[in-house]
Amino acid sequence: MMKMYNVALLGFIILCSACKKDPLANIDKDALFGTPTSGELEAIQTSWEKRDLNPVDIKVEKTYPAHANVLLKIISFRSAGYKQYAGVLIPFTTKPLPVRMYVTGFSLKDATSEHNIKIGTDSLRFVYMLPALKGQSLRLTVDGILYETPVSEGTRNDAFDGAADDAIASLNAVVSTCEEADGSKVMIQGGSRGGTVALLMAERDKRVKLAEAIAFPSDLLSLTATHQNDPTYKFQFLDDLISGKATLKETRLKLIASSPLYFCKQLPKTQVHFGDKDVITPKEQGERLFDAMKAAGREADMELFIYSGRSHEDIGNDNTEMQERIEGFFKQIYAP
Repeated sequence: MMKMYNVALLGFIILCSACKKDPLANIDKDALFGTPTSGELEAIQTSWEKRDLNPVDIKVEKTYPAHANVLLKIISFRSAGYKQYAGVLIPFTTKPLPVRMYVTGFSLKDATSEHNIKIGTDSLRFVYMLPALKGQSLRLTVDGILYETPVSEGTRNDAFDGAADDAIASLNAVVSTCEEADGSKVMIQGGSRGGTVALLMAERDKRVKLAEAIAFPSDLLSLTATHQNDPTYKFQFLDDLISGKATLKETRLKLIASSPLYFCKQLPKTQVHFGDKDVITPKEQGERLFDAMKAAGREADMELFIYSGRSHEDIGNDNTEMQERIEGFFKQIYAP
């Protein structure tokens, strides 16, 4: 009886092993995930410079009195042919104010980006904008009131390099539409996927003077290499390669262009936060970024904070220490 049980167990193990197929079995993984060359980095930066991110058909879709001294505008625009949306909180002001951007994370199951803002009794000291990236809508709660945008056109699987395009285009739309926005003084923040996009935009757009990122991937080339069966990484990078819609070279360049680690010399002053229990975006992603900045002689321009006992899911929960650091960092721009 025991022998039959062992045989059955062995068969089950073999069956389960067979089910875990290598999605890249016919792909040269060394060629896909190898260290970027200087030529590849230069090609990506040249591509960035050539992209036309000047929005057209900019329109204020709706305006709401979100606060006694703040209006919320839902704007739309077209970039690269896709209609996209953004939410913009605009304080009553007699002079242009700095722009603070927030980029949300990514969920494979939900195409809605959610964010909660509490203005309270004070007004804002900056124009606050949130882009609804391609394939996503925005659900913005301001002082307990929910506001929503339609879904931006396009696919959301270009969630990093392409999302940075979206963020830059949305800033261009806001600056051209809202005279209250001082486009020369921009600060950007994001968590998880949004943190990566925040740094990618900061590396590409010199209007960004301060960048803030929380629990994010800095090197998607290495993370995807170790998470080839992960549904999210497959959706964002590997599915098109596996199906033949994208070449190995195209996929590789997309992975590199989605990784702020390789372009960190171009970052402005930056502050990053990680939890030491995070298994989704491990603290090593932040440590490698900090080490790269140090190697580039830019150590003074980056702050790295690692929070004991915090994971990817709870790094921001009642974390007043982190919030105080973020606000103190941004006050370099908007403090009176």
